[in-house]
Amino acid sequence: MGLEYRHAVLPLNKFFAHGLLGETEPESKRVRQSSAKLAPVSSELLGSPWTPTAHRMTRNDLERDYVLWVDLPPTYDPDGDEPHPIYVCFDAMWTYGTVVDTVRLLAPSKELPKAIVVGVAHDEPSYREVIQLRAMDFTTTAVDAPALTGVRVPGEQLGGAEAFRRWLDAEVIPFLNTQYRISEMTFIGHSFSALFGVHVLLEKPSMFDHYLLASPSVWWDDQVMFRREQQRYESGENLDAHVFMSKGELETDELSPHQEFHDQLASRNYEGLDLHWQVFPNEGHMSVTPIALSRGLRVLHSTQ
Repeated sequence: MGLEYRHAVLPLNKFFAHGLLGETEPESKRVRQSSAKLAPVSSELLGSPWTPTAHRMTRNDLERDYVLWVDLPPTYDPDGDEPHPIYVCFDAMWTYGTVVDTVRLLAPSKELPKAIVVGVAHDEPSYREVIQLRAMDFTTTAVDAPALTGVRVPGEQLGGAEAFRRWLDAEVIPFLNTQYRISEMTFIGHSFSALFGVHVLLEKPSMFDHYLLASPSVWWDDQVMFRREQQRYESGENLDAHVFMSKGELETDELSPHQEFHDQLASRNYEGLDLHWQVFPNEGHMSVTPIALSRGLRVLHSTQ
């Protein structure tokens, strides 16, 4: 299966160990040494609740490495029978920690269920490299990316969304189902990863029970996902899914046709589609992420 995993207490990935912005190794060492002098770390803290279990996986078709970060509810019994919902976070370097803390804050008050949180991350040490890899995996067609996205790889290397989806469906999801007792599965994405979520939704909606799509990049390739949704609608297929979509009020440029895509989807009256929409006041493309994830999870999973 091209799969290697182990249960281990690891840094979130090499990327965090070397610093978010690709700082040099000597700088990282100086930071760690300085911190050690100021506050020696006890062995008890090495198992802190913010250090996830990690499973490493490899895609054999591309020889590309990934890591799954997993946070389990404190009541999760590996030998028990109780299933739990699982929240699968794409663009995990931005979404995983926020979702973990959201669940920990809201599950005790039953605003959310006690959930397993999984982050699907590119196992790379460089921030810049992760930016390129996410574009390669999450975009739906092989075209050049606008310069403002920070994507520098040529267009012919982009458009890997369907291959990535098939790998998830064939290897990652079955792996999670063998490792954990899962009652339902939620897709969580923002920006490019939410574009990938739209692709999964239209290609195989049954892969996930719920979809949280925050500010999806449906501007990609001259709004190609609008045309793909049109094709699905004309095919007469149903769209059986539970979806939360959102944007920030300040997302108003040409890269922000989120409302238009939602409206097109809502106008179809697909049988089985439960679609929610929200605009968050005074929030931009990045600042909207925490509130969109928190609110989206509560809309999709409120236990009240």
